[in-house]
Amino acid sequence: MPNVTITVSDQLKIEMEKLPEVNWSEVCRNAINQYIQTRSSPVPQIQLMSEGIRPFTDHESGYPGLLVDLVIKNNMNFEIVVDRILYTVKFFDASNNQFGVGSDVDLWRRVVRPNSVAKMQLFMKIPRQKVESLKACFTKTFQCRIKCVVFANEFQFPYEQEIYNLKIPIDEWTAFVGNVESTNI
Repeated sequence: MPNVTITVSDQLKIEMEKLPEVNWSEVCRNAINQYIQTRSSPVPQIQLMSEGIRPFTDHESGYPGLLVDLVIKNNMNFEIVVDRILYTVKFFDASNNQFGVGSDVDLWRRVVRPNSVAKMQLFMKIPRQKVESLKACFTKTFQCRIKCVVFANEFQFPYEQEIYNLKIPIDEWTAFVGNVESTNI
């Protein structure tokens, strides 16, 4: 079996010496093996959740849109770098009729630590004409779905997931539409 040399900090060496019964070669072998097995997956092992979606007007630009509170859970033992997220939003009325709202891309690079979560907000602009065409479609709280495609560095394929059961309260939607109609930007 070949030998591999690793370098550790002085402090880590002191901590290791406090545990003389541990076979550090075996610990390193297991860690390397687990890393290789996990890394050999062509798709990142992550999960997406949303803490909510709401109509929102960006006060700096005046653009109407949707603000999505998104959580990425990294289920792997090493950090990943999310390179970009493509997302598409659809609304569904009480009769389950589907209304395409739009698609956008988030290009912010984000590091998600091992076995942890990263929270972020995505803002998708909605053209005023689209808001106008959707305004009469909803008379009570309605459902929303977001399909996300997440690209992470060093993975062959992106991770895809659709997030269901998001609701937009009708009072928020009505206020949003009224705000869009009252501004001329």
